[in-house]
Amino acid sequence: MNLEKIDTHHHIFPKVYVDAVGMDMLASVMPGGKAPTWSAEAAISMMDANGIREGIASVSSGPPLPNAATLLRQCNDAAAELRARHPGRFGSFCSLPLPDVDASLREIEYSLDTLNADGFIVFTSYGGRYLGDPLFEPVWQELDRRGAVAFIHPNQPPYETPDVAPASVLEFPFDTTRTAASLIISGAFHRYPKLRFILSHAGGALPFLAPRLSLSISMMPGLVEQYGDPMAAIRSFYYDTALSAGASTLAALAQVTDPDHILFGTDFPFATLTAIERFGSVLDQIDVPGIEMSAVYRTNAARLLGRL
Repeated sequence: MNLEKIDTHHHIFPKVYVDAVGMDMLASVMPGGKAPTWSAEAAISMMDANGIREGIASVSSGPPLPNAATLLRQCNDAAAELRARHPGRFGSFCSLPLPDVDASLREIEYSLDTLNADGFIVFTSYGGRYLGDPLFEPVWQELDRRGAVAFIHPNQPPYETPDVAPASVLEFPFDTTRTAASLIISGAFHRYPKLRFILSHAGGALPFLAPRLSLSISMMPGLVEQYGDPMAAIRSFYYDTALSAGASTLAALAQVTDPDHILFGTDFPFATLTAIERFGSVLDQIDVPGIEMSAVYRTNAARLLGRL
């Protein structure tokens, strides 16, 4: 199989991270209650079997970490070592020790200037504060100054998960939608035009709720006059296909964003090999007007991440 795809939603489990959060936490977010495992060999095997040239590695969400700045620095170094051991097979979205803004600014400098990271993974909320909160302004300002990429991934929401399904099933996409709305309503897109945000899992419910959200924002005094058309902000997000490959999802994305803002993602290893193959088969057969799957698989991410 030709190895052409770029997987922008690919998680890794550095040992220091697993030791810190424990396998029970990793299992708790899985619908089957079983913790996924990861190794470089298993990742490359999955990529080879699914036509993936490169996985952009990131450490997924977890509980608040003690001494987060030190631990996440070690995770970022582990991702850089992974890239060095397997040239051309892995990129990296480095982790930031938010909500510690000063430590995060130091990590941005180290990750870009020393590790040559492709961007950063940030979570939908920290301590109940969504990403449009003024707390995060210095981080967005620095990332905008550098023209960086921020990959937004859901984490355990700051409220009790309803006893319906594990948080990853429903609350994760809902929280992605909340933080996207937070960024739009705060005017982040107006202030930071060079910062590119990727939304996990096709933006959660955002494509479906885009008309409702846009109308509601237009009714909030002064927002449209100050920050512009909310649909333009929705269009400026990038969206990955991880755990979201389907004709209805792609058709919705085609209505709210530009075709070159749709990226391929697997969510490995939280997505099982069976799920990745199933979603891959669906994507291979999708025919949505305006969407070229070769661009989704590679060209869009290559342009965003400087791989052209």
